[in-house]
Amino acid sequence: NPLDNLPANIEVLTYFGERADFSPDNKRIAFMAKSFGDAMVIDLETRAIRCLTCNVPGAVFLRVMHLANGDYILIGPDHFENISLSRDRDNELWYLSKERGSKPIKLNHKLNEGAAVSKNEMTIAFTLTHGQEPSLKEGSSQLILFDIDVTNPVPKLVNKRIIHESKDRSCVLEAQDFYNNNTQLTFTCYEPEGKASTMSIDLKSK
Repeated sequence: NPLDNLPANIEVLTYFGERADFSPDNKRIAFMAKSFGDAMVIDLETRAIRCLTCNVPGAVFLRVMHLANGDYILIGPDHFENISLSRDRDNELWYLSKERGSKPIKLNHKLNEGAAVSKNEMTIAFTLTHGQEPSLKEGSSQLILFDIDVTNPVPKLVNKRIIHESKDRSCVLEAQDFYNNNTQLTFTCYEPEGKASTMSIDLKSK
């Protein structure tokens, strides 16, 4: 068992979970208990684990990510239908306050797979395909940038920008990470025959 002989700079935090995401101050890690399940967060100083969505009956979220203000973005359908439809057609964005007992709020926007979330600005990038937006041509994908407006009680996505587009399945896009002070964004280009490339885009001109 490789866990029995870990290097000195590696330690086990939990024996369950997936898709870990560090908080902007590096003091907490949010993660999913499982796919189509609950979102959790662990305090790195106390090692205390808290469930963020256990007050949501039948939670079926796929990802949780920290926002710059300490709140969270959740990704997933509002109910489970089947793995294919729930992950593709019904996958959407939710806003969750860091305050205990808060309920997720729909941001009324679907997306394909995951998202890139800035750690120091209220900005998010994600992809749309024909599966979520039927007006797009079959096989095409768009990489989209939004700001998250929290000035009102109900948060919303504003300032939509399409920053990159692929016309066919030769490159299906998926946002990954902001870097270089949010001036650049890495994304994956999924290619035919199971191949993929990691690329980046300059956001200063977008």
